Amino acid sequence: MIDLEKLHLLEPFWKAGTVHREGLFFIQEADDQPPSARLLLAPDKVVELASATGEVLYEPGRDYQVDSAGPRVTLTPGSRIPFRRRADMYLPKGSPNSIPHLVGDENTHLYFSEGHAFHFLQAEATYTTCARWEGFVPRYAGGDLPRTLGKLGGGLGLSMAVVGDSISAGGNASLDVPPFMPAFPELVRLVLTKVYGGPVELVNLAKGGTGAGYGVEVAPQVAALRPDLVFIAFGMNDVGGRKSEGYRKRVAQIMQIVQSGSPQAEFILVATMRANPQWALSPADQFAPYRDALAGLCGPGAVLANVTSLWTDLLARKNYHDLTGNGVNHANDYGHRLYAQVILSLLVQGLTPKP
Repeated sequence: MIDLEKLHLLEPFWKAGTVHREGLFFIQEADDQPPSARLLLAPDKVVELASATGEVLYEPGRDYQVDSAGPRVTLTPGSRIPFRRRADMYLPKGSPNSIPHLVGDENTHLYFSEGHAFHFLQAEATYTTCARWEGFVPRYAGGDLPRTLGKLGGGLGLSMAVVGDSISAGGNASLDVPPFMPAFPELVRLVLTKVYGGPVELVNLAKGGTGAGYGVEVAPQVAALRPDLVFIAFGMNDVGGRKSEGYRKRVAQIMQIVQSGSPQAEFILVATMRANPQWALSPADQFAPYRDALAGLCGPGAVLANVTSLWTDLLARKNYHDLTGNGVNHANDYGHRLYAQVILSLLVQGLTPKP
């Protein structure tokens, strides 16, 4: 059973003060440089640096040192913290643990692995900071989800359903290895239950390798559940088609089918995380149009969980491999927590910093 207190899901980094369990993947850029990873905000004090599994607590001086001006964590000689060389992130075509291919070079594949290979290479940092996050911040959306927030606030409980791809299904969350963290929809359910007190039910119909067309297929099944709140979370497998208008129409069709059988349902439309910008099969310039397609469907009863904008701003400061569970298009545990925190910010007041 996951320990919610240790996840600090109601204390997102954009509120500042303390950044909890930020993901790090250490890379050695050149043979004459020590491996390092960049922090999101300049730290005042690193409280803890641990393996992503939580099983190993690393020691300052022995395993790492902190450059607050970077802001960067650098490994010391003989450090116990795992790392990879930058050259090892790019592999010859057909190599084990690789996926085609680097943008502009079909003969160079990217380091890739399903399962927990990335998880076992990653670390998590907790640190205090006086720095202020200047990037995207999600806002409370209770006014546009009156039935959902009315039921939650009244202690009446809530029924939720999810349609989405492998990210929503839990792709590369730790799940069956320490710290046994579930996918973001379950994190949301657990926190809403804790915050509001009433029972919160979740049916997750997400399926790996799917796009919004799958959502249309299962929408009658969702409608039959008569849910109060529906998460529609596609995009990662859709952007390659470069047809954001078709995507918008399919998501609108999902909503229409659900509401035809369950007119009380409200929606959270989840704009996907970004793929590795060096991966040719997921065009970097398509994530914003697909996000905007979802935004055009929002209004009373439907709000946007803008994970795309948050990921974009994160990647301006951090390496993609700090956030990924497979190297190209899945979130790691840290990423699943970010998904949950974006959604929870829509549903729980007080997760946005004061102006």
